[in-house]
Amino acid sequence: MTQHPTDDLGLYALGLLDRGERDAIDRHLAECAVCQTELETHRSTLAALAPEPAMPAAADLRRRIVARHERTWWRGFPALGYAASAVLAVALVVSFNAFLHERALRDDYARALSAVATGARVVPLQPQADAPLRGALVLPRDGVAYLVLALPPPPAGKAYEAWVIRGGVATAVGMAPVLTGVITMELHEQLRVGDATAITLEDAAGAQAPTSAPLLVGEV
Repeated sequence: MTQHPTDDLGLYALGLLDRGERDAIDRHLAECAVCQTELETHRSTLAALAPEPAMPAAADLRRRIVARHERTWWRGFPALGYAASAVLAVALVVSFNAFLHERALRDDYARALSAVATGARVVPLQPQADAPLRGALVLPRDGVAYLVLALPPPPAGKAYEAWVIRGGVATAVGMAPVLTGVITMELHEQLRVGDATAITLEDAAGAQAPTSAPLLVGEV
């Protein structure tokens, strides 16, 4: 491995790489101080994600997510289940730096991660027209749903808006914070089977109805 495995270090820290990928990164880390430092940043971030006593320790979250991921694959669940886990894993670890300064966002992120570890359903959001966005909808067994999104900065004067679509009618459920990297949004709208969630680019003030084509879409 000659290039820095920057995009995979977060997955490595979470333990979500397969053995071959992990072995390759192990060999790279043995000789690369730059990636060693970046890996420690990921690990420190994960350790900080569950600061409250009520939240499971970050190491335990990683262990449980990995166990669920491996158990699902071994049992031969449909490929969509595996893909959903993979999409969420990518979205969770693309970047931590931007939202860690915002306590509320960090807490939402930690709760979403904890929900995944305890059996929440994960719905991948599908990019439309090759949009450079990634995301997943986390549906806990009980409680509110979360959107975990990896978004590029919006153009000046614009912002990303989330929607729940039911019976062909879109309801605005929140504006994404204008931050670089991964953000987490708590959805207070109760989702039902057959609903869809979508992300559009709107004026920064928000819109009452979508004014542009969706960039990400996922169906409950």
